Amino acid sequence: MFSSLALPLPYAQATPAQRAQLLRYLQDRLRPHFPTLPERSFTRALAEFQPPLLLTSTQTSLPDPDLLQFAQYLAWAPELPLLNPPLFGPWALELAQYLLHLNELLARTLPELVARPPIGDLQRESLLRYITRPHPLAERIVQAQRWDLPGSPRLPPGDPGTNPVPGSPASGRRAPLLTPGTG
Repeated sequence: MFSSLALPLPYAQATPAQRAQLLRYLQDRLRPHFPTLPERSFTRALAEFQPPLLLTSTQTSLPDPDLLQFAQYLAWAPELPLLNPPLFGPWALELAQYLLHLNELLARTLPELVARPPIGDLQRESLLRYITRPHPLAERIVQAQRWDLPGSPRLPPGDPGTNPVPGSPASGRRAPLLTPGTG
């Protein structure tokens, strides 16, 4: 997308003119996604986000990963109305299929997991291998977020994708499901 002559520049070292050019670039690029978002919101988000700039002889822009993260950050702006799209996109379908398949595997295997000691069998091994494989879409969604900025979504306690923090409400909700004779 950009020529090999694009030079990275930390946001803190950018001149006011370069920052203004970046703001115009972001508004032009993202206005179709955020048509009702006022200019002050773009300005505030840019000042909080402080992404590295890419400079060419004619353009100031952002690297693609930073542009995606900035767009995700703007999506959390309090000035935006809650969007209610009428259709689910292909990413939602992919995630839903993944979760449904995981539920099917778990439903077939859960009685064995609860009733028997952990002895390797093909269904249990298949379930455990499937559960422990990170889903690329989930990774893409998580990487598209900046978690360290004001107004960003908050990560759940513990490490995402691992067991709940011991003693947390999430761990208490899970315990009865894995106790033999309850359920």
